[in-house]
Amino acid sequence: MKQFNFVFPTLIVCLFISNKLFSQGLDLYHNKNSNTLIEFSEIERYYEVLNQQGPFNKGDITIHTYSLTFGYMLLIESLGQTRKISKEKLEILGLIFKSFKLSDNIEEVFKHEVLVKTNTGLYWIPIQETLFSFWIDEMTIKKKGLIYIRAYGSWTANTENKWIFSINSFNSNYYDGLWGEALKSFKESDERNGLTCVNKLIEIEPKDGRNYFMYGFYFYKKGYPENLELLKKSDSLYKIAEKLSPNYSYGQYQKALTKAQLGEYVKAWDAIKKARSLGETRIENSFLEKLERKLPYSDYLKSR
Repeated sequence: MKQFNFVFPTLIVCLFISNKLFSQGLDLYHNKNSNTLIEFSEIERYYEVLNQQGPFNKGDITIHTYSLTFGYMLLIESLGQTRKISKEKLEILGLIFKSFKLSDNIEEVFKHEVLVKTNTGLYWIPIQETLFSFWIDEMTIKKKGLIYIRAYGSWTANTENKWIFSINSFNSNYYDGLWGEALKSFKESDERNGLTCVNKLIEIEPKDGRNYFMYGFYFYKKGYPENLELLKKSDSLYKIAEKLSPNYSYGQYQKALTKAQLGEYVKAWDAIKKARSLGETRIENSFLEKLERKLPYSDYLKSR
């Protein structure tokens, strides 16, 4: 399924949480970008600390609201259950949204919530109404998926209802979704999230060599042009990757880049030759010209 964009603007107003709290050793990394992969247990731990600060009360209900929050990406399992949001929960969402000036028509934005399984338990999470029919079609029982959530607050309710989060996007093809997020993170220099995604991909499918090729390319970029230690790490990962996925054409091109930087020009040409034989078309001419200067292709052919 095509990933949906967030409807709401980034939260930038701090209403109830003091900035002083953020300097006391808490890791704010998971608040930086809306596509940051994280375990639900880390989210809970973070907000349990924030819940010690600045609640407000509505009758006998204690409500915590969060600001400076950009969102999270979670790998979850759908329980195949949905329900209408309770009047009480919708009212709390409405209060929070009005305080952030996000929407005065909360009843149109959220009408349903879905039951998901995280690494700490089951939770009912409101889902944007524009996504609800797609969720019904794609996220059947025991179906894994990526969800992109915003954290707005929590309240004194049972565990399944405690967190006032919302699903603003999801991807039912979680594996390819993680792949795309890893590539995007590396491209945007968000190395930490990129590595988190790659490690999760390896955990999910340790026999997919493409994941090791991606890992190896990370070390190539880090080691370029002369950090031999990192370039050798890249080369070692390519060896693992090639055994698992010998016919991944772009991986052969990536391998050639590292081999050339290590001065192994014959092996670099070997990798280019194999990449071409597998139909790879993304080989950059600038690299081929550089390799030609180091070892002319005619000389390479003679060596073979």
